[in-house]
Amino acid sequence: MVGSCSCNNSLTSCAGTYHSYKDTLQLAFTRQPDASLTLAEVSNADFDFLYVTHGDRPQSVMALMFVEQGDLKWISSDQAMLITNNGRITKTLGFSNDLLKLTATTTDPIANWQAINEQSHWQRLVDWRAGEYGYSVSSSFKVETGHTINVFQQDIAVTKVIEYLDYATPANFLRFDQRWQNIFWFDASSGVLLQSKQLAPFTEPMQLIFVSKVARELAKQAQLSKAVKTEQPAA
Repeated sequence: MVGSCSCNNSLTSCAGTYHSYKDTLQLAFTRQPDASLTLAEVSNADFDFLYVTHGDRPQSVMALMFVEQGDLKWISSDQAMLITNNGRITKTLGFSNDLLKLTATTTDPIANWQAINEQSHWQRLVDWRAGEYGYSVSSSFKVETGHTINVFQQDIAVTKVIEYLDYATPANFLRFDQRWQNIFWFDASSGVLLQSKQLAPFTEPMQLIFVSKVARELAKQAQLSKAVKTEQPAA
């Protein structure tokens, strides 16, 4: 998964090591048609792709460039970066209010979402670039079955995990987003995280679609369906 990459839609010349980040760097979500890749392009790539939609901006594509101690580092064509751990955004570079630090990631219930119940709770400290450091955020969770998502024009059965977040620490600024929700969609059969919608104070919602994981799950389903048909006796 680690290496250089290129893509004609939203990623171009994503190569080398990520050392030249500047504080003024902004993720280039320009108002143009959504960037997308075909299922074949994603399936045949040597690295993973991620669709990102930030607020009402068009969809962009990021590529997985580094994997370090469980952290997946996704980079855009203009060198902005998202870092995820078990699908949760743990750090950003290149946004208007970057997430700088997130503690207690090893106890994140999303990492073992099948064990989530009504008593599941998660407490951590968070730093944001907008001047809020060491702020306490607590979460509770709810699991819902029987949902579907549509990716590559195919419906996929998923389990939805809703995370209810409470920004417990008094804010430095007047705010109206003391509470909010994150949503995670997991493949109903394998339990793999395929899509999420994550929010944070002072930012617009960010939707992530792990399209390479989706492609692998679709391939597994196709193989399983083919095997079932092969085993069926001829009429």
